[in-house]
Amino acid sequence: MIRGVLFDLDGVIVDTLHYHYLAWQHMFEKYEGSVSKQTILLHEGRKSCEILPILMQQSGVLIPEDRQDQFIEEKRAFYRKIVKISHFPKSFEVVDTLKRRGFKVALVTASAIQNMEHALDRKQRSHFDFILTGDEVERAKPDPESYITAARRLGLTPEECIVIENAPLGIEAAKSAGMQCIAIESTLERDHLRSADCIYKTIGELLDNPIFKRPSS
Repeated sequence: MIRGVLFDLDGVIVDTLHYHYLAWQHMFEKYEGSVSKQTILLHEGRKSCEILPILMQQSGVLIPEDRQDQFIEEKRAFYRKIVKISHFPKSFEVVDTLKRRGFKVALVTASAIQNMEHALDRKQRSHFDFILTGDEVERAKPDPESYITAARRLGLTPEECIVIENAPLGIEAAKSAGMQCIAIESTLERDHLRSADCIYKTIGELLDNPIFKRPSS
């Protein structure tokens, strides 16, 4: 019986991934390099320090090791400067409906806490029972640590949780954690999401799934 629902942030609740791409591109253009938006979408869920080597290889730009932390912080700052936050239609309505039906609901994101707080104001954060950011775990997706940690904080077993994701690494993390996963086709095509248990076009369709009837007490 599913009792907890774990939502990813970027690409599920907030429509921000294009701006992450623009921020990475801005940083690499300083070194006359270029990165692919598709690469960033496919590797969503990794920590920035894990994505950076992939983007360095793709762009042919080598950022010295002693400069990489600063490079990432500059990318994050530029992202917060340019991002225009928008939330996917019905995202908070879905969260609130699930809570009224008796489900525990958490937000689990690889984003740094500053980026999360920039994406969600205090009132919006209050829709969730708690929020787990990338700063609070050692291993990012596709490692299952973040989802296992979230289930534990909710007082649930992995089998009692279902994950709402939009990216392959997040789906892999959920499945490795022993959880079911529903994918939202918001940023990537269905072919990239086929390892999920089911796929919807929009987050608003979630409530039509029979799994989201009230959990038994």
